[in-house]
Amino acid sequence: MSNDDSKIKKALQSRIKEFKFALNSEAQKKELHENIPGSEIMIRVEVFLPSSNPEEFVDGLFLYMGDSGGIVSAEYYFRDMYDVELCSLSEEELKIINELFKDDFTLEIE
Repeated sequence: MSNDDSKIKKALQSRIKEFKFALNSEAQKKELHENIPGSEIMIRVEVFLPSSNPEEFVDGLFLYMGDSGGIVSAEYYFRDMYDVELCSLSEEELKIINELFKDDFTLEIE
């Protein structure tokens, strides 16, 4: 485990303790909620791509849509009988995905 892993695990444990305390105290829960500086909606759409041999492998895309309603990020996955691999798309690849799917996947948030 790297030093960064240790830092994040310690920070997470500290937050979990804070959240547990808030669950048992309405005042703490209210204070926690009032002090959250903001939030962002992120919707994930999974696109199953056609496969010539779905028994052997499948691949697809995870499209992430933000508050604006458009695709803000994407990941490609490849799953075979033994393993699953996932990778983020580059900016250039994301532009292609956005152009291809912009009319198919839009989101209106009120």
